[in-house]
Amino acid sequence: MQSESVAVECRDVVKTYRTASGEVRALRGVTASMPTRALTAVVGPSGSGKSTLLRLLAGLDRPTSGSVTVLGTDIGTASGRGLRLLRGRQVGYVFQRPSDNFLPHLTVAEHVRLVAGKRAGATWVREVLDALGVAERADHLASELSGGEQQRAAFALALAGDARLVVADEPTAELDSSSAAEVLFALRRLVGDGVTFVLATHDPAVMRAADDIVRLDHGELTGPPRRGDASSSANRYEIETEARAVSSDEPVLLHVLSVEKAYPRGEEMVHAVRDASFEVRRGELVGLVGRSGSGKTTLLNIVAGWDRPDGGRVVLDDRDVDDALPTWGDIAVLPQHLGLLEELTVGENVAYPALLVGLRDHVGVVDGLLETLGLTDLQHRYPQEISVGEQQRTALARALVLSPGLLLLDEPSGHQDRGWTERIGEAVRRAADTGTACIIATHDDELARRLDRVLRMADGELVQSAP
Repeated sequence: MQSESVAVECRDVVKTYRTASGEVRALRGVTASMPTRALTAVVGPSGSGKSTLLRLLAGLDRPTSGSVTVLGTDIGTASGRGLRLLRGRQVGYVFQRPSDNFLPHLTVAEHVRLVAGKRAGATWVREVLDALGVAERADHLASELSGGEQQRAAFALALAGDARLVVADEPTAELDSSSAAEVLFALRRLVGDGVTFVLATHDPAVMRAADDIVRLDHGELTGPPRRGDASSSANRYEIETEARAVSSDEPVLLHVLSVEKAYPRGEEMVHAVRDASFEVRRGELVGLVGRSGSGKTTLLNIVAGWDRPDGGRVVLDDRDVDDALPTWGDIAVLPQHLGLLEELTVGENVAYPALLVGLRDHVGVVDGLLETLGLTDLQHRYPQEISVGEQQRTALARALVLSPGLLLLDEPSGHQDRGWTERIGEAVRRAADTGTACIIATHDDELARRLDRVLRMADGELVQSAP
């Protein structure tokens, strides 16, 4: 009989996936318990098994061997109906990317009503949203919310079915520190109301807020659970490389001139980018920082030629980006939605831009990038067979393979632990040393510290530029 003080009990849990590329043992004999009315952080490097464990806790998958008991239900032996009842009435699940939790055509309030069913009167819906601080956004589509608002609304949906346990996969990975703090404040308040949370994370702020920590590495438990503590094996690396000054003799590669962009949101217009102007020199690493919703991604998309500005110009190497869509060799992009081709392996995805342009001597470059970014042993797997952090590094390697003139990275360390953030910084610095200019939108202070210059955005405006 499971104790009422324990929400989750795992005993010798093994999870093996059989895939097109062979067997992947994601969990290897994990034994751990997680208390009720508490926040437990599951931490470890990318590919350590965190997401697999969370899927078991949410009743989305079953263990290969061993037992997982969640709120008294044995996940391995429960019927299909039993698991559906568990997911529908007792356990809520929040996906890694905030936007993945929503249907594009429903407002936030309509989502809550859909999940809650008969009990969802107008007053009750507002109470659920108010608990997460998004009641004022109830009548908006998810696409009209900032990243932090989306994440808090996703937790509201998870709780709308009266869940006693909420499982969330890296809920602060794509949030700035202020937005993440707002989410964590809301969760701590809900813990006080009796809700249990289990969060997979790389974020030291989540670890500090946690009551207990479960540490995984290569699918194995690496120590007993510990009370909230921001230190972990994932954070054992020290970043030693500081920013360098780029010589003013380096030619300017990119001119962004008075760029404007606005979008309709209901009856109002949202000015995502307001009169943005800046230059980037060859070999320069420029950070773009600001709160979620400040306009960073919109500005990157305009520079990439993926979106057209309402006003202003983007000039790359003396050519207007709008006049001709740049090639992979001109501009390479690591977007938040990674865009890997599921039918290609990791290695094939990385090599894809080289194959498109008919480059035949790319094998050495591909192998070097795979090694640098820890993907060599994964090169024959498919994207769906690896973690989101590993997928993110695959997309970065793909962006680097042609040594582009300009590299645009949108939150490249969002799903990485401290060690892999350092390796990503090193890879980008090496590209800069060979002449690639780079703009990195990031919330990561450690990554920003490695850059040559930082541009700060707020409400669509560039408000500061500093070394």
